[in-house]
Amino acid sequence: MLTARLRNWGFLASDLMQGSPIRKHCEDIEARLAAGTSQDESLESLLRFAVDHTRFYGSYRGFRSLQDFPVITKATIKAQPDAFTSDAFQGAKLHVMRTSGSTGTPFAILQDPDKRRRVLAEMICFGRRAGYDVGDRFVFTRAWTQHNRKPWHVALRENVVMFDISSLGEDCLESLRNLLRRDTRIRCLLGYPSTLGPLVRHLEACGDGPEDFQLRSIICISEHLPQVLRERLQSRFGCKVVSRYSNQENGVLAQQCTDQEEFHLNTASYGFEYLALDQDTPAAPGARARIVVTDLYNRAMPMIRYDTGDVVVRQTTASCGWKTETLKEVEGRKLDFIYDTQEHLLSPCLVCNQFWPYTHLKQFQIIQEARGQYQIVLNGAEGHYRDLEFIDLAKSFLGSDAAVNVVHVDQIPQLSSGKFSVVVNRYRPSE
Repeated sequence: MLTARLRNWGFLASDLMQGSPIRKHCEDIEARLAAGTSQDESLESLLRFAVDHTRFYGSYRGFRSLQDFPVITKATIKAQPDAFTSDAFQGAKLHVMRTSGSTGTPFAILQDPDKRRRVLAEMICFGRRAGYDVGDRFVFTRAWTQHNRKPWHVALRENVVMFDISSLGEDCLESLRNLLRRDTRIRCLLGYPSTLGPLVRHLEACGDGPEDFQLRSIICISEHLPQVLRERLQSRFGCKVVSRYSNQENGVLAQQCTDQEEFHLNTASYGFEYLALDQDTPAAPGARARIVVTDLYNRAMPMIRYDTGDVVVRQTTASCGWKTETLKEVEGRKLDFIYDTQEHLLSPCLVCNQFWPYTHLKQFQIIQEARGQYQIVLNGAEGHYRDLEFIDLAKSFLGSDAAVNVVHVDQIPQLSSGKFSVVVNRYRPSE
């Protein structure tokens, strides 16, 4: 069986034979993050390339600044993918990244070889900051299907254990627990917070502690990581725990500091803007904002001023010494925000944090059905808590006039990817 060190050497040797492009990208990323340098030249080059080589951006040839370009979304690209595709790579082999669409609109993005190498370098650099090195054995928990499962030789090369969490019952949690205890080569656990929450509760019930595992890092993806869950994971596994903000269409956008709650933005690879929730104007400092990304490296399908659909709160300075731009919070997708009875937006983070003190809960979900009407779905509450406790809790942040109904279930269904929506909004004020 190949060791982690041999896999690491093999990766470095393979990269070396190709001129070390990934190593050079890693060095560039690290240098830019350490120095906090801007990417003005890369931005200018990308914008000029886009207007020269794509139909969509061709009409912006006389641009004077980034703000002369329109803000785009997934829907914009899906409506006319060929207009975003560069004519500079005709006949070239391009990498296709597909989003699952489990929490939004599925679509495919083309990436040229250099962009793909940049993404791999981002994963390496930010992985190192979390305690993961190339070649380390890791467990990736998600819903694995015939469409996303890695071939055996790829899994062997990457040293990944694909653990399926399509049905997150007690048997599944015990199987994952046994895997993490038995396989002492596992150094990293990658997964969704909504999976790791039930896992940590299961480990607490079993009395497991850091001495039972060999993990060096836990990297949470795709969903909000409540600080209380982060602390409980650190206590149970005795390792670094961070939240990574990334997407399929771009790459690693930001990652939580190992010692702080703030997120460090990947300004080495992307340009970021922070726009108001309801219009394409700059958001006020410290206010909730839509994060808009310009990918500085993808020339096969340039993405300029791409609205990710996520809401963040920007932070003025890093508290740990990094010179990167930072986010105080990644609150989640705007579509997942719900409204209180006075029509004020409430983020999924606030809602999620309210339920964490109820340690017997296996799963919880709050659904807004209409204005002032909500449903709380609970798994594991019966026999431990009264419904009135949750109704009073919900009214404390939704409003005293909120109509709240509690439903008990044995399992709250996951999305097709294995993700899980803590907050579901079926109401839109304009409807």
